[in-house]
Amino acid sequence: MRHGKDHRKLGRTASHRYAMMRSMVTSLFAAERITTTAPKAKEARRMAERLITRAKKGHRAHKEGATGVALAHWREAGRVVRSPEVLRKLFDQLAPLYMERNGGYTRIIRLDHTRVGDNARMVMLELVDSEISKKPLIRGEATETQGEADAKSAKGSRGKKKEAAAETKPKKEKKAKPPKVAKEAKPAKTKADTKKKDSGAKRSAPKKSG
Repeated sequence: MRHGKDHRKLGRTASHRYAMMRSMVTSLFAAERITTTAPKAKEARRMAERLITRAKKGHRAHKEGATGVALAHWREAGRVVRSPEVLRKLFDQLAPLYMERNGGYTRIIRLDHTRVGDNARMVMLELVDSEISKKPLIRGEATETQGEADAKSAKGSRGKKKEAAAETKPKKEKKAKPPKVAKEAKPAKTKADTKKKDSGAKRSAPKKSG
């Protein structure tokens, strides 16, 4: 019997599913908006909201001087969010933003397109009242995840490095080629010349002995 098992399997093993959720939640806290499929977004939302609640408790404990409690919440959140920069942003920026809000830190927006290949429904998962979510959004607008943004920036940096290397390389001087001498045009052959050659060849040929 499947009692008490309300989470989605997502076609993955437990370790693979947990690693994927960790990555998605970290990208959500870093970029404040990610695009994914509807089932993945619903599972990532559960983990993200629990982490924000834990960060709020840790932030409140730190303000009250209970450093031990704050450190415990920091370490528990660090088991999921492995990036120190994103973890610091969660406790220092996102937790104070939601201190007066009791839950409902994220929202899911349906997009008007599906994924190419399997036709899966695409949605947008974003943080409420963040700087990015306050900007106007056109429904169906293409958004990029943190991994895609990093890949684009890496490609741009590679292109800049190649341009700089090309500028620093000394240019090879091309050797001047000698001018081409125009060939004299041969006089065109006439029909009379060809007839003379044919008649001369016939006369020079030896007669066959009978």
